[in-house]
Amino acid sequence: MGKRRKKYKRVVKREAKLPTVFQCPRCGAKTLSVRFEKTDTPGFKKAVISCGSCGLYAEYPQPVPEIWEPVDVYAKFIDLYLEGKITVETRKPEKGSEVGEGQQVSEGES
Repeated sequence: MGKRRKKYKRVVKREAKLPTVFQCPRCGAKTLSVRFEKTDTPGFKKAVISCGSCGLYAEYPQPVPEIWEPVDVYAKFIDLYLEGKITVETRKPEKGSEVGEGQQVSEGES
């Protein structure tokens, strides 16, 4: 008599994804985003950093290489922000992000 064949489990390996939303150094909320805009210089792009919670807005001082990801720009931005070498503006957060505009909050109702 023969043995039963053993079933093999396939192991699925997943690659770690890089984050796209980061923690704001001013307010601490996880609403900081990095977006890129095209520039005239080939091989480079412009990075814009903004927080949807407190309205922090900054443009990276120089064009960044096209191979940079948002994580790279965020790391360099944090370094410059903590050293005080980057100018940061405050812009009003977008509509709908504040409580009270079409949202109801219950205060202790059971």
